Amino acid sequence: MLWITWRLQDSVSQIEDLSSHMNAEAKQMKKDYNAALVKCEWCSINPCSFLGKHCRMSDGSPKKGVFCVMDNNSVVTIQDVAALARVSAMTVSRVLNDSHRVAPETRQRIEQAIDELGYLPNTLARGLLTGRTKTIGLIVGDLTNPYCTALASGAEEVAHRNGYTLVLGNVGNSSEKANHLIQTMVSNRVDGLLINAGPRGIFKTLMKRNYPVVVIGPEYKGIQTDFVTGDNYYGAQVLTRHLLGLGNQHIALLNGPKDDSEATQREQGYKDTLHEYGIEPHNEWIVAGSYWRGEGYQPARQLLSLPVDQRPSAIIASNNFLALSVIEAARDLNIRIPEDMALVCFDDFELASIIYPFLTVMAQPVRTYGVQAAQQLIDRLNNPDKWKPSRLVFTPELIVRMSCGAKLERPHTTI
Repeated sequence: MLWITWRLQDSVSQIEDLSSHMNAEAKQMKKDYNAALVKCEWCSINPCSFLGKHCRMSDGSPKKGVFCVMDNNSVVTIQDVAALARVSAMTVSRVLNDSHRVAPETRQRIEQAIDELGYLPNTLARGLLTGRTKTIGLIVGDLTNPYCTALASGAEEVAHRNGYTLVLGNVGNSSEKANHLIQTMVSNRVDGLLINAGPRGIFKTLMKRNYPVVVIGPEYKGIQTDFVTGDNYYGAQVLTRHLLGLGNQHIALLNGPKDDSEATQREQGYKDTLHEYGIEPHNEWIVAGSYWRGEGYQPARQLLSLPVDQRPSAIIASNNFLALSVIEAARDLNIRIPEDMALVCFDDFELASIIYPFLTVMAQPVRTYGVQAAQQLIDRLNNPDKWKPSRLVFTPELIVRMSCGAKLERPHTTI
């Protein structure tokens, strides 16, 4: 019995010695670890992230046992955030998706870890899982045109408000580039498209796939999708009547392309209004051209170079760039606007009331086009089963300034 008691006491003593040794070793490890946790020159976190790999420290040498996820060769993952916040990757995912199934203190810890690590969610990977990337594309023709910038501004505002990112594509005057950009956006899984410029053929392909699209501006017959546009026929009627009311009988139309639906509607409104007043339109005064900057100069110069008795007394330009081309050609030919010739156009823009002669315009609510189109697209994405094709038409507004001749002291003289 005495021997057994002695052996038990000896074992307890050994256990105590071992425990004391382990505690001392643990304290030394903790001391060494804390000494290593200096501020990292890459991420400026003190301590620097968490254990497991190497990190270049502020003294320039790598320190074992510390990992810096902000190193140039590192990619921060959702697992990194989870490790630093001491939660599962699923819990981090819930916070990223704004789920309410996370305790406030846990959410705060995860958000702090995201901030410290500079984590950016992989939207492509998330899109593969959810089928949604929270991105929408906008295809425009010419970003140098104030029409397109106003359109993009309105669409971006709505996209941001609804948690979407707007991806912008500028196609220029190229059907090939338009096809490429649209196909690229679809391949990169944008949730839907807002299209202001693009060939008719691409729409048929998108419709076959039931791809969410809103067309802004032009209209395409036989295409089952949403359209947002202006009343081009009405706008041309109002401009023509306004010029007729100022005494102009000889009115020309400098228009967009023949195959453009907006240009076609404007030409019809112009012709019908002249017929109402018993005036037969002159075919040589109806010029189909291009909306692009600078491309209206030659057609405008040809009209203005006609003999005085054959020259129109007023011109309707189908967009702001065409109106600027008329002004440029008139200056080159020493023709005064509005004293020698009246000028009006579609589309208001900031410089229209600054550049002389101040332009009389048929103002379209272009920014509103962008707002409404983006909202229609997002509504369709959120409620695909309730979607039905729609056509939203806005009425333009006449703004009278100097270029039409209405503010001349004497009535405009017609030829």
